[in-house]
Amino acid sequence: MRVLLLGSTGRVGARLLPALLAHGHTVVVYMRNADRLPKEYLRRGTTVVEGCATNTAAIKSAILRNECGAVVNTAGRASILGTNRNFADIFTAVTSAAVEVQQERRSPLRCWLLSGWPILDNPKTGLPLLTYLRTHSTHRINYDRIRHISTSQAAWSLFCASNMLPRTASINIAPKPGIAMHSLESVADQPPQWTDSLFHLPLIGPHLNVAAQIQSYFSPLEDCMDFIAEDLKEGLNSQWIGQRVGVKAKEEWDVGPWSWMNSLSDGTTWGGAVWKGVGNER
Repeated sequence: MRVLLLGSTGRVGARLLPALLAHGHTVVVYMRNADRLPKEYLRRGTTVVEGCATNTAAIKSAILRNECGAVVNTAGRASILGTNRNFADIFTAVTSAAVEVQQERRSPLRCWLLSGWPILDNPKTGLPLLTYLRTHSTHRINYDRIRHISTSQAAWSLFCASNMLPRTASINIAPKPGIAMHSLESVADQPPQWTDSLFHLPLIGPHLNVAAQIQSYFSPLEDCMDFIAEDLKEGLNSQWIGQRVGVKAKEEWDVGPWSWMNSLSDGTTWGGAVWKGVGNER
């Protein structure tokens, strides 16, 4: 599939780009400055289109001119507290471009968009985890927008990881494809492996239930990107279309207490923290 990728030089996008290539996709990178893309990717057939991530018309043009069947957005960050308007503007631009592409093609564009763990539903109450955390409000804004776009207009999926830590500090430009099916558990609209601990406590129980579990929701960044790249091969037959996708690593992790407090909107963490789970040799 031909895929338009936004955010290819960020910590997440820089790992998604090689994953897409490893799965046989043809990648069109949409970025502000083409000089920032490593030349190795140009030698491997990656196309570069320069443009602003908040420009709907330019994104639409890049999709149509390059005959892309999918768009993936990894650009922008959602602040833990408060609202990041730039992230919301990028999300709006990408989704608006996708809808306009459908209006011309009469067929929906496959869309993967990064979101966050807090917009998943609490399996016990059915309410979004944001109800109890009151953080990452930009994710709520973005979800409120996308859920009113039908999948016949844009075949969207939201990737809702909590924390994604890289397996290694350096980026593997030729990763092994297919690792996600063995390393990640994925569930639609809810976090996997949820428990009801502390829920019975009066008043504060539901809040403690969420706060106590967020620390355990870590996933290897490279595996998450492999998940998206693998799913794109399903095209419009993907089981995740119209879904918020929650993921959690099957393997153990060791990232230290309260690491989730450093979480960025793209699921990574400040500093040089890397994944310490089983299987770091991948």
